[in-house]
Amino acid sequence: MQFPPRSTPPRSVYGGSLVPVLIVVAALVLSTAIFFLFTKKKIQAQKDAVAQEAVSNASPTKAAAPAAPATPPPMAKPPAPPKPATPAFAFARPLDLGRQLVRSLTTGDFATAGKLAAASDTDQSDSAAKLFEKLAAMGYKPAAEDQVELLGLVENRTRITLPFVMQGSQETVRIQLDLERDEKMGWKVAKATLPKAMSSAIVAMPATPHAAPAAGTPATPAPPPVVATTAAAAMKPLFTVEDGTDALAFASDFVRHLLKHDFTAARAFVDDAKVPVERLLGLCIVFEEGQYSLNPAKPLIVTIANPEVSWVIAQVQSESLQQNTEFGVELKRADIAQPWKIVGLNLSDILGSFAKSASKLGVPYTPIVKNPKGGESLALYFEYDRAELHPRALKQLEVISALMKADPAKKLRIAGHTDEKGEDDYNIRLSHGRAEAVKKQLAALGVPAAQVETTGLGKAQPLSPNKKSDGTDDPEGRSHNRRAEIYLDF
Repeated sequence: MQFPPRSTPPRSVYGGSLVPVLIVVAALVLSTAIFFLFTKKKIQAQKDAVAQEAVSNASPTKAAAPAAPATPPPMAKPPAPPKPATPAFAFARPLDLGRQLVRSLTTGDFATAGKLAAASDTDQSDSAAKLFEKLAAMGYKPAAEDQVELLGLVENRTRITLPFVMQGSQETVRIQLDLERDEKMGWKVAKATLPKAMSSAIVAMPATPHAAPAAGTPATPAPPPVVATTAAAAMKPLFTVEDGTDALAFASDFVRHLLKHDFTAARAFVDDAKVPVERLLGLCIVFEEGQYSLNPAKPLIVTIANPEVSWVIAQVQSESLQQNTEFGVELKRADIAQPWKIVGLNLSDILGSFAKSASKLGVPYTPIVKNPKGGESLALYFEYDRAELHPRALKQLEVISALMKADPAKKLRIAGHTDEKGEDDYNIRLSHGRAEAVKKQLAALGVPAAQVETTGLGKAQPLSPNKKSDGTDDPEGRSHNRRAEIYLDF
């Protein structure tokens, strides 16, 4: 049997496939050679270096033994705990500091109160705390924190007062704190002044307790109690006792009496020979009518502070009139041992502001005027050709009647006036009718007729020109002349 001849595989199957195989084999051989010739030697060299370093670090006598652990370095002493830091106070407003002080005192936290008061001198914190504690033991309790007041500005400091009430008494006494700004804590106490009623709190400051002797040691007599001079000297840089009212406190008391419309109390502050009683009473009337109160932000500012002469600006505001205005108070005293007296009142600003509010009502309203014959008097104004009192005049007379009824010996004179319109006889009768209208209202308010004298002067004493410079009529000027003036003879 014959078989068919064997077919020959295509050339691409055998001859062409050997080339890639040979290339792969050659690459494997080459990489193996490179590993043994270079990489393996390098790895071995690194192992030998590590072994050599271990041998050199080992003990020569105990090379085979494991190396003993190195002795750790001695531990450093832990740092001492930091001393407690002084509380970081930060007060944006002077009153904030005062109210926080009152809150601390109310809760009996004298330590915090001491730190608040002595923030400008931390060495005195304990002494301040003891002083407050002593005041509490004496019966002084802080009043409500809303009674902390901003008194005013003196030099570069702001003064506030802390109110205290003695148990069983309605009288309020105040500690004055002079504050100054501090970059870190806002406002801080630079000086504290105690009223004389509290002076024993400094005198009676307790001495530092005497240490007890060790066992077996002879007892050492305790030192004598701290005397007043020692305690006061220790407290002097921060706490002092007032030695007479200073100008700011004096002016503040005076203005507060005026704001209460207490003419009698306010008059005790004034030198009658320098300040006419009409000016003082006129200021009371302005306060009563305008319902003024002290500006809470800057009530009083001392502009001149000399030992014997001071000027204080009182800044007031009226919500009803929507006004902010001021007046000046001049104080003098013979020497620093004498009390202050008010010798001048500059009312131009407050009277000018107050007069503007009357223009809408058709009549002027300047309670204090300079009389053409000299001196000052209180003025009430009338509408044209009328003798009836204006409603604003009624309020003025209420203040005056209260003063007259308090002392039956006081007397006053009332002079009626008119503008130049009309005949002389008619103006005399009209002016007399205006004076009598004032007297009648005072009688209705309880003032006896014997205390009041009246007269009518017609157009004889004008306050302002009735005509302009060109000869034409001046209605505004004439309105100032339709008035009744009151002179206080006391």
